[in-house]
Amino acid sequence: MASEAEGHPANDINIMPSPRLLEVLGDIPYQPWQCLAELIDNAFDDFLNDPNRDLADTPTVRVTLPGPKTPDGDEFVCVADNGRGMDLEKLRKSLRAGHSNNARYGSLGLFGMGFNIATARLGSLTEVKTTRAGDSEWLIAEIDFRRMNRNDSFVIPIRREPKDDPLLHGTEVTVRRLRPDSRDRLRRSNAASQIRERLGNVYSYLLRQPDVVPYLPESAFAGRGFALYIHTPKSVTRVKPRLPCVWSAERTVWYKGSEISPIQTIEKELAPAWACLACGYWHHYEADKCVECESEDLELRERRISGWVGVQRYLDRQDFGIDVLRNGRKILISDRSLFSWENPDTGEVMLEYPIELGSTLGGRLVGEVHLDHVPVNYQKTDFVRGTQEWITAVHAIRGEGPLQPKKATALRYKENSSPLGKLFNAFRRADAGKRCLIPGDGTHALHQKAREWGELFRKEVADYLTDERWWEMAVLHDRLKAEEKEQAAPDPTGKVDNPTSPNGSEQGEDIFSRTGLGDPTSSGPPAPTATPPPAVETDEQRYQRYQQRGYRLHDLCGDIAVGHLGRQEVVVYSTTELLLDADGRDTPSLTRSPRGGKLEVYVNGNHKVFREYGRDPREYAIIAMAEAFRALSPAQSRDSLARVAADVTTRLPDQRFTDATLRERVNDFLQRVRDSLAPVATKHPAALWASLPLPQKEYAAREAQATSPRLSWSEATSDGSFVAYVGLRGVAAIVRSHPDLVLDGEAFRTTWATWSNEDIKVQQVERLARHLEALAEFTSTTDAKSRIELAMIRLTLDLLDQELVEGEQDDVIR
Repeated sequence: MASEAEGHPANDINIMPSPRLLEVLGDIPYQPWQCLAELIDNAFDDFLNDPNRDLADTPTVRVTLPGPKTPDGDEFVCVADNGRGMDLEKLRKSLRAGHSNNARYGSLGLFGMGFNIATARLGSLTEVKTTRAGDSEWLIAEIDFRRMNRNDSFVIPIRREPKDDPLLHGTEVTVRRLRPDSRDRLRRSNAASQIRERLGNVYSYLLRQPDVVPYLPESAFAGRGFALYIHTPKSVTRVKPRLPCVWSAERTVWYKGSEISPIQTIEKELAPAWACLACGYWHHYEADKCVECESEDLELRERRISGWVGVQRYLDRQDFGIDVLRNGRKILISDRSLFSWENPDTGEVMLEYPIELGSTLGGRLVGEVHLDHVPVNYQKTDFVRGTQEWITAVHAIRGEGPLQPKKATALRYKENSSPLGKLFNAFRRADAGKRCLIPGDGTHALHQKAREWGELFRKEVADYLTDERWWEMAVLHDRLKAEEKEQAAPDPTGKVDNPTSPNGSEQGEDIFSRTGLGDPTSSGPPAPTATPPPAVETDEQRYQRYQQRGYRLHDLCGDIAVGHLGRQEVVVYSTTELLLDADGRDTPSLTRSPRGGKLEVYVNGNHKVFREYGRDPREYAIIAMAEAFRALSPAQSRDSLARVAADVTTRLPDQRFTDATLRERVNDFLQRVRDSLAPVATKHPAALWASLPLPQKEYAAREAQATSPRLSWSEATSDGSFVAYVGLRGVAAIVRSHPDLVLDGEAFRTTWATWSNEDIKVQQVERLARHLEALAEFTSTTDAKSRIELAMIRLTLDLLDQELVEGEQDDVIR
């Protein structure tokens, strides 16, 4: 086969490497929104690097998606922009897959590997159509993986088509013959809205207008004003950027005699370096060619760390953390790794925030930090953290030492004065009032109300775009506390003034003009407010909280004996709470023994080792069990942790990854579902019985006849006891017919009634019903299942275990 060096017609492009390798790129695990983001990145890169961009012509990208009712075979995805477009030579380079992994260190897209992965992941036929202002025609390249494989050819032809408007410019990438998995996900009824929301968060900085947050420092928050639209067969919607809901920089508080603004800007200039424009590698010295790819295309570029960290107007258990951006795109979203400190001497990692606020409140420190010079992984889901560039950035944001003053002093570090350190120390408490910027009612902090106002901010309700409502209630709290203190003090004259009710009409009045208290223009420190010390949570209360915010891993519970190490009655909880070890450090799992022969194991299902690294909480639960069993043996040094963990695993038959054990788990789950439905069936027997299709009524009758031959079936259908014999398809039918009776914590935790949107209600019901039917399908067939199919059933069981509301049981541990 002729190589490119041997010459091709002027209208051909050689897209080495082999087309088979390009097609295999489609198996790399990209979600549809990631594929779209790769293509959007290319357009935004062009906007960012265009020195002659017409400011009157808004940089715009339009994404076209199929709809739920798009006919089979007609589905396609298109990403079109009004950028500069490409000439033939640039198009040639754009379509060739990168030869080095370092290509991912360039700007956002640069086509290359990201373009090839994204298009191959979406479908097998891609058309790239591009033109520049002044050109008389379009250049069109078609990448057909199937045809290239049949012909064993790297070469694709270039077509040329005339265009009507010579001033038109831009690039369109259209993918057809969508892969079945991508097609199905894109055709879901809520796919467009979910993608729109995700892209609005990822590209928040690039999409927002420069003056969208005028009450905040312009240098920190000003956006680029790019436009992004999602087109579907029924609508065209502009993607709205997810804006930061933070306190104004003017709402300062006093900490150790200094005013601390709730917005701390970050601006750190670094020494310029030579960047390879071919692969993105940074050289700290002038070189003739790149040490990575040997390209001679090097350019001296500035490097800086910029952005801000701030205080959100509400506390939340999930919605907080630092966004870290590269070229305007968020790589890390709500990342909390900067809230932990790693001791450089020991390697020990300690979580520092938000442990003082308590896991029930969560955190409120947020931020956006731009690191355009730090390399990222190929999926753009994280930065390469082992580099000196990343370490330097971490120090610029959170300092080198601990955030906690006492910890810093103990380890001989100075008090942390980094941007994040200032916020941590000034806003570490969550007491109501101006001192901590927390709304209150004179008695309690209004955390839930503050979160509700945050939702109104997201919906762009005018009265909640600024922080005025939050500030008024923080000021009001301080005033009501002061009035309460005055009323409680004895009057030396013996007179009693007419008290003002904390619940009176004053909340709607102008507090500043009437009282003079809490004027935000005041330059002095606010008067300290007396707050009662928080109640200390007992160990028993803490473990009860773990249990209440979690669920049991039933396949790990039971009476477990491990050789000479003894026997324990074990119950395992997967919780959503932060778990701390004896030294106050974040840990994925821990154990306790409330009394002899009993063992409780807790795993934090939200720990990053599970959430970000794909580990199974069961693995860590078993490790925790093994540690507890080793501690029982006087000769524990002879039993390695790995050996004991293996012994524990073999004592748990449900852990075997076989068809038979999964069927046992399904049967156990079905019995627990029946138990959870029993109270509902007792109250509404006629409604639930009527909701069962005839085949499911017959199934229940056969089950009852086989297991309870003396049962009066007519009585069972009238008093609700029939529910003890329904199958999983029958349960799914009940969920679909009567979500009002069985959801929202009645039998399943899935929410339904609180949603006002009917489409969302339907989605909630269908998601749960489909999972139940998947288990029914598994048990109804005897075909051999692959390991992946078995894994899917296990994950479905895990998901449904979380959904099921179970009543009081005879626990193996009390």
